[in-house]
Amino acid sequence: MRATTISTLGLLLAVWIFGADRKTNPPPPYDLTTEFKAIVTIVDVREVPKDELFDGIHFSVQSKNDTYDVYVAPTAFVKIFGVEFKKGDEIELTASKVRFRGEDFALAREIRLGHVTLELRDDTGWPNWDWHKPTIPTGR
Repeated sequence: MRATTISTLGLLLAVWIFGADRKTNPPPPYDLTTEFKAIVTIVDVREVPKDELFDGIHFSVQSKNDTYDVYVAPTAFVKIFGVEFKKGDEIELTASKVRFRGEDFALAREIRLGHVTLELRDDTGWPNWDWHKPTIPTGR
């Protein structure tokens, strides 16, 4: 019983610290001023666990001149599209270059693989998997 209580308290503390980190050091927003389109080749596909920042699917991609990391979206959201990405796939990528914690990477807005297009973010860059989109005041 005591071990369960200690484990529960440890879990709650970890959740609180993780949540606090997201509030004090939130991930960067999609930046339309740094948006770009490129045809790239996937070098690596990996999944970041749910308890980490930017959890979900990430690609390492290579363009003609550069290799960089791309955050795609949460895993469950990507699975809705029923497409599987693998090393060597050539994709058309629309993304925003951002910097976070000293590292440059890209936030994907749209990915095209063959005849499938994943609309990951709306035209403003807001994540389509986030159903809590803030409302914009109308001035009334």
